[in-house]
Amino acid sequence: MSESSVKYITPPNNLRKKQIAAGVVLTIDPSLVGAADTKIGSMKGEYLGWVGGDLDKLAAACDLAVKDKDNRAKHIEDLYNKVVEIKGQGGSFGFPLMTTVGSQLCRFIEIQGNNLDDPKMDIVKLHVETLRLVIQQKMEGEGGAMGQKLLTGLSLAIKKVTEPKAANSPAS
Repeated sequence: MSESSVKYITPPNNLRKKQIAAGVVLTIDPSLVGAADTKIGSMKGEYLGWVGGDLDKLAAACDLAVKDKDNRAKHIEDLYNKVVEIKGQGGSFGFPLMTTVGSQLCRFIEIQGNNLDDPKMDIVKLHVETLRLVIQQKMEGEGGAMGQKLLTGLSLAIKKVTEPKAANSPAS
């Protein structure tokens, strides 16, 4: 097919017209946003309890994945689902470092797929322990200098186990 025969069709976007006809107002009441922020802020103490229980389940799933190699893929799937929950809640309750570490762990698992050998499982365990540390130390926000050191360390650890080793590299 030649380029001149390509025809782009842009479908009509009638959604806004339908919303107006249905009486849908697209303004957000600032008082509702403020009330939601206040409610979430008041739940921060509860979050620390919830996430503690979630982290215990995450650590248990990680231990099973390490020990039960025959069923590792199933345990990693369970672990992954728990991480998704944890990372989703972190930023909402003032712990975006939980979201960042959790997202990094999810990406690592997605990229590795079923190739999580023992050294790569060490990376998974390291992320799980980092999530625990963030909560134990109550590292709100991005965690400051310590948070950045943790993220740098995790990135270096991932690099160490995923980059191919240079064969016959010259000694300095």
